[in-house]
Amino acid sequence: MITRIGDHILKARLTPWIYTNDGTIWLASMAIGKSMRQINDWLMRKENRRRRSMDSCLTGKGRTDAMKPQLMVIYQIRKWMKEIPVGDSINLRCESALSEKQFRIWKKWFETHEDPNWIANPKWKTLFFYRAE
Repeated sequence: MITRIGDHILKARLTPWIYTNDGTIWLASMAIGKSMRQINDWLMRKENRRRRSMDSCLTGKGRTDAMKPQLMVIYQIRKWMKEIPVGDSINLRCESALSEKQFRIWKKWFETHEDPNWIANPKWKTLFFYRAE
């Protein structure tokens, strides 16, 4: 999913991360940046200035600016939850510049608004969903 929000670009993706005998663990990720090149460098973890600048900053001036892209990505994750095969799982890692804050916000959101099968792991700052049905 690639969307424009003002003068920024939002990219969300679901990629196979780990293959097991029972299924696949999918890694859901999102990035916001000024250009596709900057976003792709961050998602591919390239060793350059564009990636390092995204590691050290967050985008958004206010609550609405910061929450809109995250809500769009959560909506996309809901779609992916229905599309992945039974036995597969989705993993969300909090990797922003303020990862503790991001984890607290996402954990609270997922506990109150999403499927109760999401599991939060504070040690790794991840949220995990296993499709059992």
